[in-house]
Amino acid sequence: MARSRGRSKESFIDTLFGLPWQASIGLGVAVFIGLKWILPAVGAGNMFLKPISAAASSVAWIFSGVFFLIGALVYAKSVAGRKKAPVSGVSSGAARGEPSWAKHATRGGAGGALGGGKRGPLGEPLDVGAEKQPIDAYEAWKEPSMGSSEKPTQWSIELIRDIEWKRFEDVCQRFYETKGIRSETTPLGPDGGIDIRLFQDESGQVTSIVQCKAWGERFVGVKPVRELLGVMTHEKIGKAFFMTSGRFSDDAKEVAKSNCITLIDGEMFLMMIRRLPEPDQRSLLDFAVAGDYKTPTCPGCGTKMRAVEGKAGRPSFWGCHNYPSCRQMLGMRRVA
Repeated sequence: MARSRGRSKESFIDTLFGLPWQASIGLGVAVFIGLKWILPAVGAGNMFLKPISAAASSVAWIFSGVFFLIGALVYAKSVAGRKKAPVSGVSSGAARGEPSWAKHATRGGAGGALGGGKRGPLGEPLDVGAEKQPIDAYEAWKEPSMGSSEKPTQWSIELIRDIEWKRFEDVCQRFYETKGIRSETTPLGPDGGIDIRLFQDESGQVTSIVQCKAWGERFVGVKPVRELLGVMTHEKIGKAFFMTSGRFSDDAKEVAKSNCITLIDGEMFLMMIRRLPEPDQRSLLDFAVAGDYKTPTCPGCGTKMRAVEGKAGRPSFWGCHNYPSCRQMLGMRRVA
């Protein structure tokens, strides 16, 4: 029985440490008021309760002080945790990243085979087969590679998935231009969910918008597609394209199918590029791999970022060279 009471007491203390610090402070105030004034008032007319309530009143500050101490410890722990928490995603206000980047995203299943059937205005198939589990969050770009520095000589899915986020957007925009479609990328900074605008002609009328996600081989779930649909509604645009180096979940495909959103995954984009005339393929490839095409661009100031090694067990990340004037950071996923 004594052992059982010990476990109960420990569980109560653990519960207090798991609550916000304000809860412990509030309990401390309630205990002090109860023992100092309420209990003596209740026991004033009772000969048995009167000495007990008087004794409790004299030590009220001790009992309430325990709660105050726990509250202070929880508060100090929360402040220290905020200061030491590692950043594994895009910091607030990042231009092209997601609101939150998780450290332990799960890889999706293998993608479906490309098939025939109906094709869209850019020659893309409207379906690429079933996919498996999506992820709603992800890590960013690979850690710096110590391997060969030779540039790819032909297009491949590996190349598309190695291209950093800004170069991927620019390659997508160049592809549209190569197809004879007037287009432009949005400038650095908050983009309102639009990475590329497609125009009908020189009149400047926007006919479609494009969202780009250079997520390696990872899945794009339904949430980003719904967000793109919200942008379409806000901008009063009836057509959109969602381009990614990875894959799309089945739920994302269902939402896109019924809302005039064309999904272009990495395999599909590769096929579309290979359908270009050979000179156009070569020109687009030369643009894609010019300079450092793997190191991510800072979403804030447009410079190449630098790899920052994590300390004390924290994950490594990409940081801006202009720190501390620019504090943008991107998560780094390990090479499998």
